[in-house]
Amino acid sequence: MTSNRLRTALAIVFLITCSDQAGKGDDRTPVAGLNLIHRILQSANVPGSLAYSGCGFDKRVPPDLPPFGVLDESGTPEEIFKKLFSADPAMQVRREGSMIRMKEANVADDLLNVRVHHISFFSADASNSDSVHGPRMALLAILESPEVIAFGREENLKGLPYPDVGIMMPGDCCGGGRIMQGELENVTVSQALDYVLQTFPSFWIYESCVTKEGARSVYINFH
Repeated sequence: MTSNRLRTALAIVFLITCSDQAGKGDDRTPVAGLNLIHRILQSANVPGSLAYSGCGFDKRVPPDLPPFGVLDESGTPEEIFKKLFSADPAMQVRREGSMIRMKEANVADDLLNVRVHHISFFSADASNSDSVHGPRMALLAILESPEVIAFGREENLKGLPYPDVGIMMPGDCCGGGRIMQGELENVTVSQALDYVLQTFPSFWIYESCVTKEGARSVYINFH
């Protein structure tokens, strides 16, 4: 696992990224789309996940989103999202327990199914900064697990925090006073991401890309 000192340094980088992005891009279509998804889920008081194929993250902008259809906010959350994603025939929307799952049928989601033996989040006294306990640092704890790193190397996946490469995580790392804590045993990456939503309710994004050169990249984030 990354040392506490490195975690703190990374948190500072994330805060700078967060501040840099906060003054930009509210007029970008992907940002508006992510905010719309968040608002629908928040109105229904349910968390969710969005998994799809795309390569927007390679451009260092908010990720591409599947095309939207008609926005009609009548009905259940599942019905609303089915209408919202009606322009994407591959998108499947279903409820799984308390979660709303939005997932393209053809997305390569093998990384989400990787099973991790142990994940440890952060103790309350690790730092005075809530960024150390925020959702992006929780994401780092998941992605730097040995099983995820080994799978990424085997599949030659880009976008993971390999020890010899590093990764610039997305901004908006701050916990807002909430603290991500806990220990997980024998869980999939998807289940670990769901667990983070118990502390930071919203939704997680998984974008899988195959570049023109045939390389695979992944983008995972919490909104």
